[in-house]
Amino acid sequence: MKVYFISAKTRKTKMHTDVISLIEKFGYEAIFELIDANNSEDSKQSGFDLMIADVEQPSTGLGLSIAMTLANRKPVLCLYAEGFKDKWGILPPQKERYLKYLNVKAYNKNNLKDIVRDFLEEKGEQMHNRFNFFISSDISNYLDWIAFGRQQARADFIRRLVRDQMSGDKQYQGYLRNRVKEKKK
Repeated sequence: MKVYFISAKTRKTKMHTDVISLIEKFGYEAIFELIDANNSEDSKQSGFDLMIADVEQPSTGLGLSIAMTLANRKPVLCLYAEGFKDKWGILPPQKERYLKYLNVKAYNKNNLKDIVRDFLEEKGEQMHNRFNFFISSDISNYLDWIAFGRQQARADFIRRLVRDQMSGDKQYQGYLRNRVKEKKK
C-alpha cells in the first residue's frame, strides 16, 4: 500500500523525515513530495492509497491535492504542530461532507507516532477489507444516532468497538503471539 505524503514547505524538515520513517516502519511505501501552487500536475498524485499532508504552510497546490484526494474518496490525514497559529485560515474544516475520509490532527514529538499509526491502521484496513452484515432496526437506529449525534461514521464506531474488544481478548493476544513465533521459525 502506498502513502502519498505532501507538504508546501520550501524544504524537507525533521518532521517530514520522521513521518516517512514511520510510514515505512508500519509496512507502507512512502511517496514524499514538496509541492507549491505551480506544482498541481498529476505527477505523483495517482497510484496511492492514503494521503498525509503537512498543512502548516498555505498553498493552492496543497489544497487542490487534498481536495482531489477527498473527491476520489481516499483517506487524508492533515497534520499541524501543536500550538500552530492558523493566521491564514488554512486548516481544513473537519465537519464537511468528506468527514469519514478527512482527519485533521495537531501533533507534538510525543504523539506523532501514535497519530500516524492510528491513521494507517484504521484507514489502511478500510482499503483492504469490506464486510457487510444484517442488523435489526433498533441497532440501525442507534448507529444512525451515532452518526448524527456524535458526528462519527457508523463504521468508525463499530471498528473502535471491535478494536477495544480485540485489545482486551487474552485468548486472541495469545494467538497473535504464537503466530509471530511461528513466523520467526
